Amino acid sequence: MDISVILNITNYIFVLIFGIVVSLCLADISWKKYSSFYIITLILFALIQAVFYLVLGETVLYKCYPLLIHIPLILLICFSFHKNILISVTSVLAAYLLCTPRKWFGTLAASFFDGNTLVSDTVSILVTIPLMILVIKYMSPYIIRLKYESKKALLLFFMLPLAYYILEYAFTVYTDLLYTGGAVVIDFMDSFIVVFYFILSMLSLKFSDEKNKAERENLLLTTATSQAAKEIEQLSFSQKQSSIYRHDLRHHMNFIKNCIENNETSQALSYIDEICTGLENSRFIRYCSNEAINLILSSYADKAAAQNITVNFNVTASNFDSFKIADLCSLLANALENALNACTHISEAEQRYINLKIYEKNEQLCINIANSYCSSPKYAPVFKDGIPVSYRPGHGIGVQSMISVMEKYHGLYGFFTDDREFRFQATINMTGNLGM
Repeated sequence: MDISVILNITNYIFVLIFGIVVSLCLADISWKKYSSFYIITLILFALIQAVFYLVLGETVLYKCYPLLIHIPLILLICFSFHKNILISVTSVLAAYLLCTPRKWFGTLAASFFDGNTLVSDTVSILVTIPLMILVIKYMSPYIIRLKYESKKALLLFFMLPLAYYILEYAFTVYTDLLYTGGAVVIDFMDSFIVVFYFILSMLSLKFSDEKNKAERENLLLTTATSQAAKEIEQLSFSQKQSSIYRHDLRHHMNFIKNCIENNETSQALSYIDEICTGLENSRFIRYCSNEAINLILSSYADKAAAQNITVNFNVTASNFDSFKIADLCSLLANALENALNACTHISEAEQRYINLKIYEKNEQLCINIANSYCSSPKYAPVFKDGIPVSYRPGHGIGVQSMISVMEKYHGLYGFFTDDREFRFQATINMTGNLGM
């Protein structure tokens, strides 16, 4: 048998091995677990290919490859391993697409030897195994993850190998238009690639935007849930304190009564002052007409007082009907939480402060929060593209949540630092219910 025929047959065998092994790996069918299935499948398809090659010749085999190899392989993956039909088709088409580099290496090498087919087949054979290892090791883990993606994302990835497969067979296997069609075919291919690229890009951006929106909503829901728990905790604490004072009121009155009966007026007055001081310290401060916002501000005012942080909360805004209160509470809570954390790192208590202003101006809800921070490089704010970032575990989520709220309502916001003061400023349109 002629050496060129031997190399040609060997090349077909290596193409078959590459295609089947890569298809199964991309479909998440492990070699270690199903090695016997791999071997049986390779032998079975090799026999089918050999029979067609010997009986009908190479040309017929090449044109019948979809019916002999690709479709049966798709059905085998789909029904034998109960894989999603899109996963099965994508795996086989992607493997076919990845056969292109091995062919190109052979063509490139042959171009230096006047297109010698012996050189082309030899190089194609030699690069098959290394290329297959690279694909399995570095590409298959990402393709396998497609099974966790939505059907839209899977269809997006499916379109490219499908388009390539159809064009390859239409222009090079069933016809030779790619080589003989001239400028018309070449321009068509160029136009198709450009149009297909922009379609895929637009769909990819659309899916990415939908995914990011869902993630932002999930982040808002998580922070709102966390904030609701804090509100309930603060309300429970206030109710508990009120219950204690109501329970003790009878004892207080009896003690004062006894003092008056025994003409111990000074002791009675001192006791009354002590009770008033306790009530003053535990009173619920009303900053605005909204109870939820009052709870949030009172909670953080108490936390600040416990850490010797001076707070000044000034809320003159009264119309919050255009917003979901859970969103505003999440925004304020995260901003105040970050301010509180920044102040705790300042050693001098007199330099710790948090100032908050919420007011209405020109149908805009304006929020200004300013706090001091430690100038040490370890605790000073770090910005990336105008956004404060943190590389410490568990930090940075609050800022992301604040930004999500602002983007939801199409508001304007900014983070600034000046002379050891950190400021967050935001304005949100109060008309049109943009965030609903």
